[in-house]
Amino acid sequence: MKLVYKFYDVDNHQAISNEVYNYVVNHSDILTASTPVFFNDVAIHSMLPHTPMLVDFLQQSSLVPNQIAVVVVPPGENSELHVDTVDPYVRLLWPVKNCTGARTKFYDVPRECLKLEHDILGSTSLYYTVTEHQKWASLGEIELTQPVVFDASVAHTVYPAPDATEHRISFTMGFDRDLPISKSVKAWFGFQR
Repeated sequence: MKLVYKFYDVDNHQAISNEVYNYVVNHSDILTASTPVFFNDVAIHSMLPHTPMLVDFLQQSSLVPNQIAVVVVPPGENSELHVDTVDPYVRLLWPVKNCTGARTKFYDVPRECLKLEHDILGSTSLYYTVTEHQKWASLGEIELTQPVVFDASVAHTVYPAPDATEHRISFTMGFDRDLPISKSVKAWFGFQR
């Protein structure tokens, strides 16, 4: 079975999450829209000055992100089943706020059942939706209680916690696609701090 995700141990991940939440609330307009956008690309140079613990983590781990995005899922609204790219692309996904009880589920969907879309609910990023609705084979699910690396080319969807009253907020970081850690979840074994 293909390895789709792996939890990544970061001792101070909650403190970093708090920094990112402060950035989202006080230094961005991500949550100001009446209907927040699902996938929000963030200018790395605008975020990192407000998140010094995240910068320290990246430096200590020798990681240089080339993409950061904040993901917002309103209570009671599942994200659409999708893949972010058809080529393997492993990214780091990080809980920020209201992730307890929410689930990210992964499914085995053939490439011929995908359709390219031009934006993710208002974002400029491309993604692929699933053209056939059926009971796809499950590849697992996670509750985002700590950072996790996952293959964004695997079909996935986010289900907020059933009792959620606020948006589930996470952020994702991608790295140079030519790096082994961007091509395989297995490359992250032994890579932990």
